[in-house]
Amino acid sequence: MVIAALVVAIISAAISGASVVYARRSAGAADKSAAVAAITAGLDTDRRHAELTPRFRITCAPSNPGSDMLRLIVRLMGPPELGHLDRLTVSIRDDHPWRSQAWPAGGRPTAEQVAAQIWGRWRFTPGTGPGASPSRGVPGADPTGRTTPTGGMPVGEELPFQLEATWPPSWSRQPIDAWQQQIGPWLRLKLESHLEGQPPWVLPAELMIQDGVGYTEVPAPPGT
Repeated sequence: MVIAALVVAIISAAISGASVVYARRSAGAADKSAAVAAITAGLDTDRRHAELTPRFRITCAPSNPGSDMLRLIVRLMGPPELGHLDRLTVSIRDDHPWRSQAWPAGGRPTAEQVAAQIWGRWRFTPGTGPGASPSRGVPGADPTGRTTPTGGMPVGEELPFQLEATWPPSWSRQPIDAWQQQIGPWLRLKLESHLEGQPPWVLPAELMIQDGVGYTEVPAPPGT
């Protein structure tokens, strides 16, 4: 009887130990499966976000014959499954991304003056923009003419923006003709698109504008 009881105890201990090992292995396998599932879900989310990247066609032309004002048209071309954008903010980029860091704080000019200066040929006319109406909470372009927020748009529709020439920096004595020749014919833009449930898309765009006319597609079509 004693021997039998001992055998039973040994077998029970072995079974218990095996159960613990199995449970640990099962938990480890479950953790690995959960990690793999999370990675797969993340990849699917990233793929879907990439598939929904907005495509834009951007054109520019004089507002009226002989006018110095330009009319910039941003058209949302697709993809069709995107449906719409909740918000689109269009900003003008400087000719170099470090322009606002080129002058020391406290110097002449100040860092704030440099940051407010648009280092490019054109800016948005302050207060203008698609549906701009301060009374309805649509402010239009900011006072510097750098950024214009919008309320978004459906695929296949377009939004108009108004551009005007920039001036040399306030601390510069450079004539405007020399300024325009220095900064060249490029209009550099940043398009920040928002859709509920998706991270924002931030896309750069560049147009060479000659005689007031320019054209580009964003992202660029394959092979261009």
